[in-house]
Amino acid sequence: GVTTREERTLKPSPEDYVAINDLLARYCLLLDLDDVDGWVALFTPDASYEVYGRSFEGHDGLRNMMAGAPGGLHLGGPPVIEMVDHDHAKTMQNLLFVDRKNGVSRGAVYTDDLRRTEGGWRIAKRRCRFIAADGLRDRPPS
Repeated sequence: GVTTREERTLKPSPEDYVAINDLLARYCLLLDLDDVDGWVALFTPDASYEVYGRSFEGHDGLRNMMAGAPGGLHLGGPPVIEMVDHDHAKTMQNLLFVDRKNGVSRGAVYTDDLRRTEGGWRIAKRRCRFIAADGLRDRPPS
């Protein structure tokens, strides 16, 4: 028979599904609570984060990125998870950010490469693109 794309896609085990959802939920909550150390620990040491047309590398780069980031509420939608192999996954998740200073909200989409580590699933690469009238953009609409 013919194999559809959906049938070829590797689905996460129930345990991995729960662990990945937990990782991404912690991402949002730790940002909301201003827990930068806890947030950085969700990433692999060699992680990269692409946002605003820039790339931030490793734990030090992530800390530098957070030093200039606005605080607020991060409401992450449920992720779509595709297993690459037993130790790697790709996820896509939408996000609503509400700035705590002025209440302005922005929508974004995260695309991630996740890696299984001795400490559990971690984010190895994250790209944040903002939802604009004409599609996804590296910078939020002004």
